[in-house]
Amino acid sequence: MGELCYITTCMGRLAHLQQSLPRIAGQAGVDCVVVDYSCPDGAGDWVEANFPQVRVVRVEGETVFNRSRARNLGAAAARAPWLGFFDADVLIAPGFAEAVLPMLKPGRYYRADPVTDQTHGALIVQRDAFEAFGGYDETYEGWGSEDIDIIDALEFEELKADSFPGRLLSEIPHSDALRTQFQSLPDHWLQGQINSIYRGIKVDFRRLLRRQLTADEARPIYREVWRALRQAHEHDRYAPCWIKINLDEVILISSPIFQPRTKTLVGRSVTYKVRLEKPAAEPAPQAGA
Repeated sequence: MGELCYITTCMGRLAHLQQSLPRIAGQAGVDCVVVDYSCPDGAGDWVEANFPQVRVVRVEGETVFNRSRARNLGAAAARAPWLGFFDADVLIAPGFAEAVLPMLKPGRYYRADPVTDQTHGALIVQRDAFEAFGGYDETYEGWGSEDIDIIDALEFEELKADSFPGRLLSEIPHSDALRTQFQSLPDHWLQGQINSIYRGIKVDFRRLLRRQLTADEARPIYREVWRALRQAHEHDRYAPCWIKINLDEVILISSPIFQPRTKTLVGRSVTYKVRLEKPAAEPAPQAGA
């Protein structure tokens, strides 16, 4: 068993995987897991035929890519004490394991320095720490913000940020059209707004509740953000919309100095005011962005 498990996911990215996987498979001290997330190109078959030492996780029957779920499934299949999450379009340098493995220390997580837009989601974290709070939030849909959300969660758990040299990673340029081809909402900008606002609300609720949100708590929040922003976007995106999140009721008991003591049931909610301000003309996506 290696010290680090390299985890990557693939849905329609076989051409990228064919470039990235050979660079890391076989590096000393590194195991590899590839998640074939209903890849129409048969990524799992290609991996098994060419890299039998790589563990393949297959997810059948999906038409929408859930990056968080795919990464969590990859992590569940890992055996190494450290998990490394890298997209299929990120290329690993030949000396990556030799440089990075000696620097890994408990209580820390690692990202590339400098980090780029395309290597933003590259992350190395100790498996025990990752599993302690449930890993990536599978509530996210489409592309964007789940890679920032996991950093929020790690910071909340008081793990220390650290880095490995960014020169150990390089990128395969591609357009946003390829990045977002398997998402349920065609409007890439609106999907990004939904995910970003949901992430911001989660940050507030972590502070308020002093713990991570459960999946059952997170899903209704996401659906409410989705509903409010889609409705606002369809009607008048410059008009404010309101997102109301209900909290559990609490019972307040009066001080012992008051007799008879009373119990008061208090309902709580948090309301957010949001106004979408999409530019009238958006610049065309740049390759590699």
